Amino acid sequence: ESWLGVALGMAGIGMNFVITRKYARTEVYINRGDKKENKRIFDLLHKMKNKIETEFGEKLDWERLNDNVTSRVKVQLNGINVAEEKDWPKMNRFMITKGLKMYEVFRNAIKNIR
Repeated sequence: ESWLGVALGMAGIGMNFVITRKYARTEVYINRGDKKENKRIFDLLHKMKNKIETEFGEKLDWERLNDNVTSRVKVQLNGINVAEEKDWPKMNRFMITKGLKMYEVFRNAIKNIR
């Protein structure tokens, strides 16, 4: 399992690019160190869900993760394997297209909640 993190303009809120032997995923990961604050930020973003998903161009998986400290919003491509070279082009296209769009959409959304 491997991931790369990118800042989104607010401490404790970043984007992760994750690849495994089962999936590729881009996600906005919320971990400001305080469960209550993380859920507050998630809820503020979730209030913009329709606008965010319209700008992104598809539905996203919104995971408040009530029992965890953290929360996340993700889009995932299943059925691919980082160890299979034949899957790399598909993974790369997914990460680039979804990742860039997610970065753009959520960077703007986070500016609105700062």
